[in-house]
Amino acid sequence: MSSPVHGIYSSTFSLSLQGHEFQPQYGVQLIFNETARSRLLCSAACSQNPSCRIFDYDSSSHRCRFFEADLTNGAIIPTASQTSIVGSVILSASLYASMYNQSCSACQKNRYQTCSSTTNMCRCPGNSYWNDSMCPLKLFENATCSQIDACRSDLNLSCIINYYGDLTQCSR
Repeated sequence: MSSPVHGIYSSTFSLSLQGHEFQPQYGVQLIFNETARSRLLCSAACSQNPSCRIFDYDSSSHRCRFFEADLTNGAIIPTASQTSIVGSVILSASLYASMYNQSCSACQKNRYQTCSSTTNMCRCPGNSYWNDSMCPLKLFENATCSQIDACRSDLNLSCIINYYGDLTQCSR
């Protein structure tokens, strides 16, 4: 029988071919840059960090980097190091639907949702928003948005409403 904590932080990763690294669109997306003894330890540490959606690891230098990013705001690119690989967290609505808006006991120590101290309900973690099925990352400047809370408020961005009353893009 497995402990509940084991399943809470488990993540499934999609791995790139060797010889690739992640290039974020914005510098603020790099959230961790340290060394790790192995790719397994790097990926496990990413899994423990709710903000980490992508990691890259180089087995020669032992460089382990975490990014609060996905392939909509960054890219997997070839690199000179043939020992570098990228891992992307695979997300699905099933990881979110059973917990969102439930009491905090449903999402204790969960990587995909956190307990809101103001509502005592499970909510999307920082820099992500609820889109009625899961918690995608909040959007950067000039990105097309379709809901008021979809833009990075920590960067003073808001989803702008146009002349017709439609939400259009993230802007200051």
